[in-house]
Amino acid sequence: MSFITGLITGVVIAGAWVALEHYGSVIPPIGPFALSGNGAFAAAEILVPIAIFWGWSWATNRWSGRSLIPATIYTLGLAVGVGIAVPIDAVFYPANPDSTLANSIPGLIATGTIFVLLPAIVAAAIYLPLKSGRIPTNGIVLLIGYLIGLPLALLYPMITMGTVAGTAAGHAWRTTGSKIFIAILVILLMVIAIFGIPYLLSRGVLTGAPLFPR
Repeated sequence: MSFITGLITGVVIAGAWVALEHYGSVIPPIGPFALSGNGAFAAAEILVPIAIFWGWSWATNRWSGRSLIPATIYTLGLAVGVGIAVPIDAVFYPANPDSTLANSIPGLIATGTIFVLLPAIVAAAIYLPLKSGRIPTNGIVLLIGYLIGLPLALLYPMITMGTVAGTAAGHAWRTTGSKIFIAILVILLMVIAIFGIPYLLSRGVLTGAPLFPR
C-alpha cells in the first residue's frame, strides 16, 4: 500500500515535470528563469519535499511506532514514480530515434536517486531526531531547520529539498492538524531557494557560489 501511494504521488510529480519541460514556455519567465527545458527541474524540487513530508506524516499516523518500514517503502515508490519522468519523455518526446523505453531505465534509476533518495536521506537525518525527541521541536529549532539549507540550493538543491522536507515532517509530527500550513510553508521556502536567491544573485544583490545548472 505504501509503495503504491508513493508511486502514484511520484508519477503525478513526473507528469508535472514533463509537462513543464515541454509546455512551460507558455508561462512567463520568473526573472531570468524559464520553466521550460531545464527549468522544469523546479517541479521536482518543489513537489518532492512536499511529497516526502506528507508521505512520512501519513505513514507515521497510520503505523505509529512501526512507521519506519512503511515510510521507507513509500519513499522507494516515490523515487520510482518521479523517475518515470524519463521513460515518459523517451516515449512521448523522443530526443532521437534511439530513444526507447528500455534504454530509459538507467535514467529512471538515476533520476529517482538524485531527486528523491538523496533528499530523503538528508530529510531522515533531521526528521528522526525531531520525531524521537532527541532534538527539541521548538520555534528556534524549526526555524534553523527550515532555513539552514536554503543557501545550499545554490550548489546542490537536493540538500535544500532534504532539510526542508525533514524539518517539515518533524514539524508535522509535533504539531498535529497543521499539514496544510506546513505544505504552504514548504512551497514558499522552496520557491525562495530555487528562484528568489538565484534571482538576487543575477541582479548583483548577492554574490556567492555558482548556480545549479538549469
